[in-house]
Amino acid sequence: MTQLDAVPALGHPAQAPGWQPDQRAGGHKLIFGRMYEDSDVERTVLPRHGRILCVASAGDTALALAADGRQVTAVDANPAQIGYVRERMRGAPARPGSTERLLHHARRVLAGVGWRRTDLAAFCELADPAEQLAHWRMRFDNRRFRLVLGAALGPAGVRAGGFGAFTRAASGPARRFDLVVRQRLERGLGRHPNRTNPYVRGLLLGEAPPPAPAVDADRLELVYADVAAYLESVPAGSFTGFSLSNVLDAVGPAYAARLRAAVHRAGTPGAVAVWRSFGPGDGRPAEQKWAARDRAMLWGSLRVERIGTAA
Repeated sequence: MTQLDAVPALGHPAQAPGWQPDQRAGGHKLIFGRMYEDSDVERTVLPRHGRILCVASAGDTALALAADGRQVTAVDANPAQIGYVRERMRGAPARPGSTERLLHHARRVLAGVGWRRTDLAAFCELADPAEQLAHWRMRFDNRRFRLVLGAALGPAGVRAGGFGAFTRAASGPARRFDLVVRQRLERGLGRHPNRTNPYVRGLLLGEAPPPAPAVDADRLELVYADVAAYLESVPAGSFTGFSLSNVLDAVGPAYAARLRAAVHRAGTPGAVAVWRSFGPGDGRPAEQKWAARDRAMLWGSLRVERIGTAA
C-alpha cells in the first residue's frame, strides 16, 4: 500500500467460514445512530466504478455512496447496526444509539453551566471560520466547559461509555483525551464554516441527520459479518474501494495485520482504502491534511491508500 496525498436488494446476513460474532462491536445494542465521519471524503476519493466495501455503522457513508451511483457492500459485526441501516434504507428516520444518548447527557450537563441552546444555535449559523474560532474561545471554551469535558472524558467517563480503546488510540498513555478533543474542535472550527457543516450542528445541538437519500436496493448490499473474515471469504479483487472507519482503533496488532492483509487481497490493483483513527497515525502530513478536511472534526489521522502498488 502506498499513501495517496490526493485522489481527485438486501440479502440475508452472511457469515464467513469460521466467523464468530465480534464482541467488540457491542452485541445487539445500537451503538451509533449517526456516523461522525464526513462522507464527502469517500465521495471524493473512492472510485465510481466497481464495488465499494464500507463498514456499515449507522449507514451514512454507505447510503451516500450508493445514492451517488456506486455499488456498495456494507458490513458490520453488530446485527443491530445492520438492522438499523436496513430501516434507514426503507425511509425510517435516524434514531439515537448509545453514543448519541451519551452526547445528549453531556449537552444537558453543559446547559447547566451556561451553554444555552439559543447561543449554540446562533454559533452554528456563523460562516466565517476566524469569527467562529474567536467566538468559541470567548464564549464556550471556558473553565466550566473544561472541567465538564475533563470529567466526561477522563478514565471513569470513557469506561462508562465503553470507549476506552478509542480514547487510548487518540491520546496514548501520556495525553488526556479531553485536551485532544478541544484541540481538534479548534482545528475544525477554524477551517469549516459552521453554517454549512451538518456535523457541528449534530455535535453541539444534537440535530438528527437528514433522512437517508433514496437508494436502489440493488446498489446497497448489507452483510452481517466480521469485516476481516468477510473479506477473506470473497474472491480476490472483489472491491475497487474501501471505507474502513476507525476499526483499527479498537483491535490488537494481530487482527489489524489480518484485516490489512484481507483488504490487500480483496482489492483490485489500484483500489483505494480510507482509514480513520482517533490517534495521530504515523504523523504524515497527508494524513493530517485529510483529517483536518473531515468536517466531523474529531479525527487525528485519515489515511487514503492505494492498494496493489509498490510501497
